[in-house]
Amino acid sequence: MLDLTILLNQGREQVPVTKMVDPFDVKVGSIPNIVPLLRNEGRTFASGSVVLAERLAALRSGNQQQIEAWGNTYYDLADACLTFEDVLKVQPNSPLLKGIRGIVETADGLYVAVDVAAVSAAAKTAMKYFPVSTSETVTDGVGDSKVKRTVTDVVLLKYAQPAYVELSGDQFNAVDAQPLNRGDFVYQRDMRAEEIVKDGDVVHPVYKALLPAELVVPLVAETFAFNKRTYGYDANMGLYLASEPQEHAELRAFCASRLNNGSRLDGDFSIGINGNRLVGVVEGSAAGAAKK
Repeated sequence: MLDLTILLNQGREQVPVTKMVDPFDVKVGSIPNIVPLLRNEGRTFASGSVVLAERLAALRSGNQQQIEAWGNTYYDLADACLTFEDVLKVQPNSPLLKGIRGIVETADGLYVAVDVAAVSAAAKTAMKYFPVSTSETVTDGVGDSKVKRTVTDVVLLKYAQPAYVELSGDQFNAVDAQPLNRGDFVYQRDMRAEEIVKDGDVVHPVYKALLPAELVVPLVAETFAFNKRTYGYDANMGLYLASEPQEHAELRAFCASRLNNGSRLDGDFSIGINGNRLVGVVEGSAAGAAKK
């Protein structure tokens, strides 16, 4: 099989930045290590509005290589899944994830450093709950590319490696996203199409909060048709969450599971395992993908 990054860029023109580059670049490794690497290369961590738009385009095309590349490969997304007790907050294109600068080792354990500007964007006016550090030494990258560097003006969030980034209750409440009670939506199972989209409207609160309706509606139709035809699945696109944390809040990234795994939306995966798979995208190509 061709290299995955080559497959994702098949048929696409390169994008001018400081030089001509491919729109997409796939990197595998823990999210706190890979996000800074993408940033340093002039890319941004792609959200579901990009990745799932490409999945939809692949399904519509009928191109088997593209369906394998975008559909039967899982991707971690720059969409935050924040949980605290029985409450979920969904933050699409989350600054908390996209603003990661690396991992900090302290006498008190590991922390993830996030740009203060990114935290401010995520929390709006509630920065009083996020103390700012003027300078920290972080580690980022994977394998031979791991480096230590100094970063300035960051917020340190406790890193419960590899599972999640920990927030206090006050920090969770400060994040600018609508709180959703777990009792108000279907989760922990695959769903029927009408539990996500009904009469042309997105009815599942999490999908409604996470992605634009103009993407969700056709994506549900194409996914259910393809998976019924190909795998005999009648239920797909289930939402899965980690158990309810009680003493602290947890930040994870949603993951778009494979079509042959029901195209699930997983919010229960660890944020810091070596198998996390991220798509780095040039900003111009991200906007183009989201319009498809």
